[in-house]
Amino acid sequence: PYARLYSPTRWSDLASLFVRTHNTLLALPSSPLLHIALSSGLSALKTPACHGTTAHFSASAPPTRKGSSVCPVCSTELNELARAVPYAHHSKSHVEHDLLLLPNGRVYGKARLEEYAAKSGLPAEIVKDLVTGDVYPQEVLKKVFIT
Repeated sequence: PYARLYSPTRWSDLASLFVRTHNTLLALPSSPLLHIALSSGLSALKTPACHGTTAHFSASAPPTRKGSSVCPVCSTELNELARAVPYAHHSKSHVEHDLLLLPNGRVYGKARLEEYAAKSGLPAEIVKDLVTGDVYPQEVLKKVFIT
């Protein structure tokens, strides 16, 4: 009759009971307070574009990494924590008008690309990617229409 109480699995049951009792006595949440605070901040930043690994823009183009290198939601450190939080609700869009798609899959406003190319000393028919520094002629750029 006591075999269940002395079984090896009983140790994990006792350990979880101890942690639950400790947290109840000290009024601590089951998850760390830092995770709760980070989750609320990450929820404000999370968009549907987050958590993708690759995206194909055309059959001839190679797959490119989706997500921003500076996005905290897409970062390797917070990716798993941010996966469970809901998307942010943005009622106002901050998208530049006259968007252009570069061959590497990045999208920028035409005015910003031309301004950056002028600052870089490039000819008027050449644009430069703001993040990677890749240089492209303007005729390979595609206009983007947001629907």
